[in-house]
Formats: sequence, C-alpha cells, structure tokens
Amino acid sequence: MAKKPDTDDDLSAFEKAMRGVKRLNQPNKSVFHPPPPKKIIRKPLSDEGISELPFSDHETLEPISSDDLLSFSQPGLQYKILRKLKSGQYNVEAVLDLHRKTVDEARESLSHFLITCKMKGIRHVLIIHGKGRGAGKPILKNKLNHWLRQTDYVLAFCSAAPKDGRGGALYVLLRR
Repeated sequence: MAKKPDTDDDLSAFEKAMRGVKRLNQPNKSVFHPPPPKKIIRKPLSDEGISELPFSDHETLEPISSDDLLSFSQPGLQYKILRKLKSGQYNVEAVLDLHRKTVDEARESLSHFLITCKMKGIRHVLIIHGKGRGAGKPILKNKLNHWLRQTDYVLAFCSAAPKDGRGGALYVLLRR
C-alpha cells in the first residue's frame, strides 16, 4: 500500500509527474490462469487381471542366517528414505504374519497381501516371517529376501527395528 504524501509540495510534485497519464480500464487487465491439472486415470490391479504375483523359487542369492539383517532398495531410491525405513520412522499401515506357514502358503499370502496393499494405496507394511526353527537357515526369511526383489511394487525392504521383531520381520516400502 502506498504511503500518503507528507507535504503539499510532495502532492503537487506527484500530480505534476502524473499529468497526461491515463488510468487503465479493468477489462484490459491481464490475468494468468494456470491450466487445470491433468487427470491421471489409474486402473486398480483387479482391472488389470492380476490376481497373483508370479514369484520364482529359483534363488541366486546366498542363504542368510536368522541373525543376519536384510536391506534392499531399488536403484534411484534416496538414501534418506531407506534410513528412515530402517529406523522404523514410518507408520506401519498393514501387517502380514507368515508364522507357521508353508512356503506355498507364504507365497500365496504375500502375493495377495501386496496386491491388496497396492489397490488400497498402502505404502508402509510389516511382514513377520519369524526367525526359523533350530540352527538351520530360516526358510521364509530367505524366500522373502528373494521374492520381494522380484516385483516392481516393492521399492525397498529391510529388517525391522527391535520393537517390531528385528531379524524376524521386515519393513517394506511399496510403490505408489
């Protein structure tokens, strides 16, 4: 907002400077209107005919023990996001518990769980696989390490924080 002239000399100087100037009419005023945002049409996975994700059992990764911690991220994912995932800073929106499931049951449960999460827009999940029995290698932990790398829906995963199961559970970040 303009300040009022303090003296009569200032007012007369201003009027003298503005002599011959014509006021613009409002209709000639230029107004910028940004274009409306483009609507993105997304089909739900069920419309794409996907009822199950095809996870392969052909493993090329070295087996891991129940004490080993997992960490994986797709290329291009910011380190800051992976660091927050590892520390458990994201709110877990859904949980899948695979305790006492066979490999086939776990594969099917994981597939349906990921598809459901994708359709509902869920991004941060916890998958509990357990630590395995005995001194052998944990079967489901090794399978999940392999399966979760096979789908583009998974941006990253890592072993959970101690409060959520540490070496017996995984935080998973899903694509939008």
